[in-house]
Amino acid sequence: MIQAILFDLDETLILDHPVSLHALRSCAFYAASWYSLDIPRLIQDAEEAAVRLWKASPVFDYTQRIGHSAGEGLWARYTVQTHPALQILHDWAPSFRVAVWDEALARQNIHDDALSEALAHRYPGERRLYPRYPEIDELLGALAGYKLGIVTNGVPDLQREKLEGSCLLDRFQAVVISGELDIGKPERGIFDHICKTLEVEPSACVMVGDNPERDVAGAAAAGMKAVWVERGFKAKDPRYPADLEVTNLLQMLPWLEAL
Repeated sequence: MIQAILFDLDETLILDHPVSLHALRSCAFYAASWYSLDIPRLIQDAEEAAVRLWKASPVFDYTQRIGHSAGEGLWARYTVQTHPALQILHDWAPSFRVAVWDEALARQNIHDDALSEALAHRYPGERRLYPRYPEIDELLGALAGYKLGIVTNGVPDLQREKLEGSCLLDRFQAVVISGELDIGKPERGIFDHICKTLEVEPSACVMVGDNPERDVAGAAAAGMKAVWVERGFKAKDPRYPADLEVTNLLQMLPWLEAL
């Protein structure tokens, strides 16, 4: 009998990539108010620069382990430091953010230190939006009889900021963040931890997420059923088959009832 439903956060309950794209566009349009620029190219170059420079960070292996991305590095505060690497990121991130815009602008022959600084400061403010997917309120109402939990990768303050900003924090009985445990999906330890917190066995849980490798494979290895939600940003991976595939989370309700 299923007793608990566990959810990934980004691109499962709240929009992530579309909001990041909004923030990049806002910054690009601001830059274009100063120079004649190819805006789509600037956005693409900024994304590519962020990924490349992130891989050169002094704690890249750590960020990979807890599932913290280059895009998040453009706006995370790093004020909650549960690991020495987070202090390093706190000190390193400001120069990383400026370097991203330096590189993106330079590809269009723009060299303006003040503009790069302005864009690095502008992006976090534009990014701090936390829209929920439209079915979430109805879904959580329909799941009132289950224990509900969040299992999310990322740094502590940023993931909790997203939960608070989206008004979701109080809707769940347990929240587990990889950066707080120093264990990231798909490692079994993070799933075992939330089971212990909710006082349920893994076999009594369903994990719902958009990432086949981290959410689906991780849950299956921990002994849980898994639901993959296709949001259009993570491709289906035949190596990691889910028990159910949906495009809207309300589609899993009849399946849960049958279980």
